[in-house]
Amino acid sequence: MWYVIQTHTGEEDKLVAIIKRMVPKDCYEECFSIKRERFRKIGGKYEVELYPLFPAYVFIVTEEPKRMFLELKRVPKLTKLLGDQQDSFFCVDEEEERFLRSVQDKEHVVRRSLVEVDAQGQIVWADGPVGIYFDRIVKQRLRKRYVWIEQEFLGKKREVYLGIRLKEDEM
Repeated sequence: MWYVIQTHTGEEDKLVAIIKRMVPKDCYEECFSIKRERFRKIGGKYEVELYPLFPAYVFIVTEEPKRMFLELKRVPKLTKLLGDQQDSFFCVDEEEERFLRSVQDKEHVVRRSLVEVDAQGQIVWADGPVGIYFDRIVKQRLRKRYVWIEQEFLGKKREVYLGIRLKEDEM
């Protein structure tokens, strides 16, 4: 099952590295943060960079949550285990896990989706994650190359940024 740890924004990769170094490998299957491709203008040029999909969250896949919880208490950079009771932390529910698996690749990166836009500038078709969750788009920013979709995550409705690319970007 997937569990969530909260850390400081920007510290996700450091925490993953510390956990991989300090927590016994037989305690968990995988530890990662999910990244998304983001289109940004840097130094006058447009570039694609990786940015956390959920800033400040790290995911752990384990079948031994109690043991993992105790091991994580020894990790110095850990700021908060998201949990609803003592000696426990939040488990990502099945629907949330399905969503997360459907939008990311094996490297835990949410790639930009190719979209087609009509004459009014509205997205009419998309592949990838945006295509899967097309009906959940609540806002689009074509110039910035992203959409927001609404998704339930950890018991709250959240706006999740997903990157897009236009056909003209491919030329």
